[in-house]
Amino acid sequence: MSDKHSGRSVGRIVARVALVTGSVILGILMIAGVLLGTPVLDPSLTSSASPVAAYTDAVARIDAVATQESDLPLLPRAHSYALLTGQTTPTAVVIFHGYCNTPDEFRLVAQAYRDQGDNVWVPRLPHHGLADKFTDEFSQLTAEELRDFADDQIDIAAGLGEKVLVMGLSGGGSVALWTGLERPEVTRTVLISPMLQPIGYSEWAVPPIVRALRLSPVDSYAWYNAEKQADNVEGMIYPRYSLKGVAAILGMRIWAQSKTGGTETPMQASVLLIRNDGDQTVDADFNQNLLTQLTAPDGLEVYRIPASAGLLHDLIAPDPEFNTDAQVTESYGQLEQALGIPMPDPLQTR
Repeated sequence: MSDKHSGRSVGRIVARVALVTGSVILGILMIAGVLLGTPVLDPSLTSSASPVAAYTDAVARIDAVATQESDLPLLPRAHSYALLTGQTTPTAVVIFHGYCNTPDEFRLVAQAYRDQGDNVWVPRLPHHGLADKFTDEFSQLTAEELRDFADDQIDIAAGLGEKVLVMGLSGGGSVALWTGLERPEVTRTVLISPMLQPIGYSEWAVPPIVRALRLSPVDSYAWYNAEKQADNVEGMIYPRYSLKGVAAILGMRIWAQSKTGGTETPMQASVLLIRNDGDQTVDADFNQNLLTQLTAPDGLEVYRIPASAGLLHDLIAPDPEFNTDAQVTESYGQLEQALGIPMPDPLQTR
């Protein structure tokens, strides 16, 4: 082969390699641009409200939920439940439980609100409460589904009370935040360690991660306790969690954050943020900063639990599997002060 011909062959190879390399780099840059740049892949989470008009209509909707859940293989105390007075009350309370938990964790808090005369509705989050502790149902959770679920619960609450107070813990706190943004019936939201920004991640990194998980055809599960893994199946909390499920919850935060930066206050509802400075799951500073941007200057109240209290992310569960007697007593003492209502003795029900 002549030097001239050999040189042309090498030149073609180099050109092809350059073309392939350039295409790969261009593809990576395009994907990065979509994930990092304009949120064209984020779903619309605008409300499609259809509030019920009367107390009897709300009760009928609650009964329909109970009928639907009776056909599901749920844990014994994982069903949605309502504590009602028999008539419309000045305030109806809707409580959203945490991710990978059940409505049962809020039974004492719900009773506290019912004892002061409120109608209380504690619905089961989609795909939650199944008896199979290793279910893959959490992979099906989406931000759009959470939007529709939250809309339905506030539709029901509109018939239970003249005003609506919405409370949520962790992932349920993210859903509660959405209701405060999208539903005018909600006049107050109580957010307990809402899952808006996981600890260990940069703020800028969360939206592209959420978008990538949303687009991914497969899901991954992580253990809550990697050391115990399959042995960690006692109590109401599942031993592992879906990353797609987490992305769905964080999608509510991305929607909320998209409302900031305007000239008007996005949230008309007042907000009580219960932040736990000992929480190793969520970024309490981020939560407070975001809520400051979303609420009017006098619309945000922050109740701060010091790290010295030694409380975990889940402040509510009185289950001895996850909290000591001292932690449970401390948690409910803090909740009583933050909410301003008497709490039942949690140790009597353990």
